[in-house]
Amino acid sequence: MSDSARSNVAPALAIERIYEGLNAHAGEFERLAREAETQRRPPEELATLMRRVKIPLAKVPRVLGGCELAPHHQIDFFARIAYLNPTAGWLAFNQSGVLGLLGANLPEEGVEQLLAPGACPLVAAVAAPTGKSEKVEGGYRVSGRWSYASGITCADYAFLMTICAEPLEPIGVVLRPDQYELHDDWNVAALQGTGSVDVSVEDAFVPDALACSPLVQLRGGSQYSRIGFRGYVGGENIGFSLGVAQRLLDEIARLAPNKKRVLDPTPVGDRGAFQQELGRADATLRAARAYTMDELERAVTIADTRDAPLSPHDIARLDASIGWATESVIQAAMRVFPYAGAGALHLSSPIQRTLRDVIGSGQHIVATNETLDAWGKALMEPSKQAQ
Repeated sequence: MSDSARSNVAPALAIERIYEGLNAHAGEFERLAREAETQRRPPEELATLMRRVKIPLAKVPRVLGGCELAPHHQIDFFARIAYLNPTAGWLAFNQSGVLGLLGANLPEEGVEQLLAPGACPLVAAVAAPTGKSEKVEGGYRVSGRWSYASGITCADYAFLMTICAEPLEPIGVVLRPDQYELHDDWNVAALQGTGSVDVSVEDAFVPDALACSPLVQLRGGSQYSRIGFRGYVGGENIGFSLGVAQRLLDEIARLAPNKKRVLDPTPVGDRGAFQQELGRADATLRAARAYTMDELERAVTIADTRDAPLSPHDIARLDASIGWATESVIQAAMRVFPYAGAGALHLSSPIQRTLRDVIGSGQHIVATNETLDAWGKALMEPSKQAQ
């Protein structure tokens, strides 16, 4: 992008503007939560609402008119969206994250196409490179099949990771909806409304302007390439988990004072066992939030100070915080759920939905507990033991 073209980019968006939009449209977000589940995909009304509120711009570099929200601040942001509507929360973190990376890594011509002044596209993404690309004159020929393309049924574009054989390297490509086929295979117990179907591509041409290496950053700060994949996505994922878990706790706490079981006249809210479990769960969520916020802020500070990627040791430490926090939040939600009673099993209840979705969040590659394996191994390194 030339200097003259870049001068046409809107000033950096303040995150407060997006929060204002979320609060103004909170009722609409909540109303669409159940509809997304029954459709097994995000309603078009929800997609339109997310564009209107400018949610996809949260992680776009400031130089391109986005918020470039710091990783530790992303936790509360994505928690707020997920609290209102888990489908919106999942799409927000998937699609804000990829649009941020595209803003950081795409060539200038591609940025001009994707992020023209006033644009706020929804871009579905799959990071696993299960497709192939071939370098040809002017771009790439792309083929393959990818799973878990969250929100692709309502997306304006798809960003799919491939392996290019020559030269051997990962290449991400941006495709239009008319270049890919969707497969109606999203029949799941959790995250039902995300429409995370498989997508396939057959010999599509992608110009160089809409292709990039995930390893080459052209603009933006340290979060895009220096704190690791889990570090970049971690604030989004734990934010989602915290948001839906907090909604579960709030819904049960609201019911508890008047909730009685058939064989016990004592309100659930008066039981010491429930009070202790609710208090423990709240403390767990607060601890998980504080821990991951601290580790994410520390990671970016180190990367900024060194002007270099984190060391493997620091990556392991950061990743472990995300894995532990997600696991702990899920366990806290599961311990409180039984106190909600049989009424919480109705599909119209946000309690059962939030339980399923917070459990589902733990299946994301960012949150898996092998991060704790890696951190435990790092703690036994001779250099660590000598400290």
